[in-house]
Amino acid sequence: MIFSLMKRKWLIIIVAVLALVLVGLIFKSKFFNRQGPGALQISTTPRAVVYLDGSQVGVTPFFDDKIKSGEHTLKLVPESTTDSLVSWEGKVNLLPGILTVVNRNFGSSESNSSGEMLTLERIGRKDRSSLAVISVPDQAVVKIAGEPRGFTPLTVDDLTPGDYSVVISAPGYEEKSISASTIGGYKLIINVQLAQQMEGIEGATESAENEDEQTDEAAGDVTPTPAVKATPATKATLPAKPYVTVKDTPTGWLRVRAEPSTSADEVAKINVGESFPYLNEEDNGWYKLEHEKGEEGWASGVYLDLVE
Repeated sequence: MIFSLMKRKWLIIIVAVLALVLVGLIFKSKFFNRQGPGALQISTTPRAVVYLDGSQVGVTPFFDDKIKSGEHTLKLVPESTTDSLVSWEGKVNLLPGILTVVNRNFGSSESNSSGEMLTLERIGRKDRSSLAVISVPDQAVVKIAGEPRGFTPLTVDDLTPGDYSVVISAPGYEEKSISASTIGGYKLIINVQLAQQMEGIEGATESAENEDEQTDEAAGDVTPTPAVKATPATKATLPAKPYVTVKDTPTGWLRVRAEPSTSADEVAKINVGESFPYLNEEDNGWYKLEHEKGEEGWASGVYLDLVE
């Protein structure tokens, strides 16, 4: 009888302990492991409709700090109906209590659209920060606070928390400048897409302005004054192989520069359909050609066909 009572007493104690353990596990799971919401901020040029996981959630400028953390599909559709602008769609991974920023400039094609996504990731040291830059295209030059730091994809560790100017550039693409703040204990991740530079557009606008200014009001004649010498529009015969031929461009011509860079001096303009002797090629996709007898220059391979 006594043994039976003791056995029952121990059984009650064991059941009570198991119950307390179960309650503790539920409490820990519910309160300590709970995933909080993430925050998302979106800016676009021009204004766009925002879709998250297939549902319309607003228009830009957009901000929501109560989105479930985790991976989401984000789609931005330009509101403008007068311009043929392409939409953008991508994945965003929202972390609990962390703001993700998306900026987008829409273009008429994916190649001349641009944008960036900024987010934070926790790191070990709370008194230091780091910065990672990923780009399309890759191998873009990264300058931080005016100093070249390397090529994308790039990670710079052990930074002092603070404000930094980050400039990303690549030959044949428009430069992107971003003002960003790093926070102690976090890595700032910048994922950027550069817009492909449309060779000749700026020059065409300048030429048009010059022509308007020099119109003879009496006869209606226009006397253009090009900044650089233009190559003749036709060539009697094709050069010996290898040679390059100018593909279609938005302006009907293509800049030739002194060096394989959009920042180099312009030395000539060549026309769509023309062919020129091929001399060399850089890793960044620029072709060296002979645009006149004995005169050499560089042009973007984006608008050149190489015939070997």
